[in-house]
Amino acid sequence: MTSLQELVYNIEEGFLRGLITKVALVLLTLGLVAWIGVSEFNGLKTPEAMDLAQQGRQIATGQGLTTLLIRPLALWQVRAQFGNDSPEVSRFPETLSPPLYPLILAGAFRLGEISGLAPMSVSPDEVKNMRIYPPDYIVLVMNLFCVALTIFAVYLWAAGQFDSGSGILAAVFCLGSTALWNQAVAGGSTSLLIMLYAWSGYFFYRGLAKEDNSEEIHTGGGLWFGLAGFTLGLTPLIQMIHIWPALVVVGCGVAIFQRGKVGLIFGFGLPTLLFLGWLGWLWSTTRNPVGLNWAYLISDSAYYPGSMVWRTYSFDLEKTDVWRRLFGSVIRGVAYLVSQGPLLCGAAIAGVLGLFSAMHSFRRTSATSGKLLWLAGAGSLLVATAFIVRDGAGAGTPILLVLLPLASVYGAAGLFVLVERWNLQVDLLGKIFVVLVALIASGPVLSQLARSNAAPFAYPPTYPPIFLFMRSWFEPKEFQASDLPAAEAWYSNQPTLWVPTTRDDLIKIHDRVTPIFSVLFTPASSDVKMYSQMMQENSEWGAWADVIRRQKPPDLPQSFVTSLPPNNDYLLLSIQKRWN
Repeated sequence: MTSLQELVYNIEEGFLRGLITKVALVLLTLGLVAWIGVSEFNGLKTPEAMDLAQQGRQIATGQGLTTLLIRPLALWQVRAQFGNDSPEVSRFPETLSPPLYPLILAGAFRLGEISGLAPMSVSPDEVKNMRIYPPDYIVLVMNLFCVALTIFAVYLWAAGQFDSGSGILAAVFCLGSTALWNQAVAGGSTSLLIMLYAWSGYFFYRGLAKEDNSEEIHTGGGLWFGLAGFTLGLTPLIQMIHIWPALVVVGCGVAIFQRGKVGLIFGFGLPTLLFLGWLGWLWSTTRNPVGLNWAYLISDSAYYPGSMVWRTYSFDLEKTDVWRRLFGSVIRGVAYLVSQGPLLCGAAIAGVLGLFSAMHSFRRTSATSGKLLWLAGAGSLLVATAFIVRDGAGAGTPILLVLLPLASVYGAAGLFVLVERWNLQVDLLGKIFVVLVALIASGPVLSQLARSNAAPFAYPPTYPPIFLFMRSWFEPKEFQASDLPAAEAWYSNQPTLWVPTTRDDLIKIHDRVTPIFSVLFTPASSDVKMYSQMMQENSEWGAWADVIRRQKPPDLPQSFVTSLPPNNDYLLLSIQKRWN
């Protein structure tokens, strides 16, 4: 029979302590997942999330790798190669986003449709009382599941590579990242990418741990490295830019690992073959091996401010002077990354501690080799990101958030190393300091929980009920245009053109490609700039300034006009009046 003294020892130092700590971490993670999911979610918030969701629906309904969001630049690219033999807009190929995340969503959407829990079709009567489009919940559940798996992987990684205290602190750093939770409730592929990086880091640690003990060097390392390579190799199938850190990490692994190189190459090679197959499909579709991804290099540049490059139909590559534009864009990107510093990883404190940890020489081979491996990968991702990110406004998906697991693991270890160097006479003081740092790092999330009061909709600019209601006004596959095309494509389920940069481009598409039934303007354009800024030379919305000010345009074939809820700040122009 266990004595009281043994019980107290187990609670303080033994098995029970570890069990209680792990149970508490699990309950904390599940509690935050449930609370934030219920209180903060009000539908998909970002154009990227809605775009990927409608791509997933296209796959789920048997339409293949097609999209309902038609970018004028993509339309130009395809028609410049194939002319009148180009695909029709109702089956337009998706030439920008890799297919893995939409494919996963497609499976989830099919399950939601079959079970009846999240039907993709809703009637006008159901729209009146609906706050959130049912399939939006599927995206939320999947993202929150990815967050929970990320926390689990970070804990296992830090606890195994260092100690249980580092594991708990690393998990707290992740849980305390508002950027992580914001991405989870906004939708999009970032949560899945962070999870893949976290598990890849854990698998690399397990493989490297075999090198800490020469007696175990022949057992199991290749399998763990294979899993790490496979997991990391999936990331370019979600966002193309991650091919660079994946190649660098695998290349460094082949150079520094003592064993397991074959497993690493084989594991990485499987998803890489799929990635190369997708590049081949892009070539057959656009005659460009990267599809439309090259446009990231000149987007939001001085010559193409904001979203102008994506909305350009009359594009002349020879007159664009791409290399000069690219050089200026890279300078802006580097300046932005330097100004943000460790905050870019999603947790400022963990990022600072992670930089400190990078300068520390760890005793374990696994920790040292892993640090060099991930420093090389992080450096390559920073360089690649500098080519496509300009500043905080319109930067798109926060690419560098995938470094959060790395910063959390090595940041937690760095804090314990720092406390150990102080040589405190009372160990309790060091523990108190660590707890205080953890509380400060979690402060933003705790504050968000305390004042959580999300609006009914992600408005402005998105108001899903009006898009769902407009379905009854459109004929199937009827072509629309909008300044919020991802939302209209997702909620209205209609092929939607992003409003071109100029009216001439809109009329060209209307006359030569396919008729555009309606043009919708929302706060997505009216809230972007002040009127005086719109009228400046080379403004992204200058050609539409009068319409954005809600003046009826005399030169467009869409002559019927109506304003729409919630505050009559949606303006719909159409060829035919189909509303009461």
